[in-house]
Amino acid sequence: MKKIVRLAVLGATALLLPINAALAAPSSQFDKPADEPTGIGNTVGLEYSQSNEFKKLFSSAVADGRKACDQYLKDHPGASDMCIVSDLDETLLDNREHFSSIQKFDWDKFVDWVNEAKAPSLKPTANLLEWARKKGFAIFFVTGRPEELRSATIKNLVKNGIAYDGLYLRPKDDKRSAIEIKTAYRKQIEDMGFKVVVNIGDQVSDLVGGYAVDCEKLPNKIYFIN
Repeated sequence: MKKIVRLAVLGATALLLPINAALAAPSSQFDKPADEPTGIGNTVGLEYSQSNEFKKLFSSAVADGRKACDQYLKDHPGASDMCIVSDLDETLLDNREHFSSIQKFDWDKFVDWVNEAKAPSLKPTANLLEWARKKGFAIFFVTGRPEELRSATIKNLVKNGIAYDGLYLRPKDDKRSAIEIKTAYRKQIEDMGFKVVVNIGDQVSDLVGGYAVDCEKLPNKIYFIN
């Protein structure tokens, strides 16, 4: 994550759609990385995250994820192999307290924040995952956080009462892009025998690469990861 975070301003994605929009789409529609965005950063991103538009887009994407799960259950009665793959930062874990205390992204400061293990949950996503797990979906987290932050990440999830079935982080010294790493992990999950019904994240790089039925793009104007 340290190598691939770039702050820029909002622009068009490779899908010719605004990168901040919440998108519900088949995995096949996320077939390219996003273009370098323009117009994002701490100040504008934090302000945007308090707007009605942000809240509406976030809630809509989460609701679409639930609909996709419901549809899969109807189409596959008795299925026991389904799962959701979720990103963590700005998807489930809310880092706005940290970003409000700094002027621009600083990796070392972000690591210090993560080690405090006190990021609150974004309730719409947390509620979706709790509901899905009760419905028989396994929950896997695939994050760009590096392996050395595993302990702090687990502590944060435990504090927030988040139940899950697997946590995949960036391997030590792995320089691959977020797309390469996250795609490989989703393939690994499916190779175990699971079907990724919903893949949800705040970056296009969370979604590109396949190995998911439905993709949910959450809004984020604070930072961009390619």
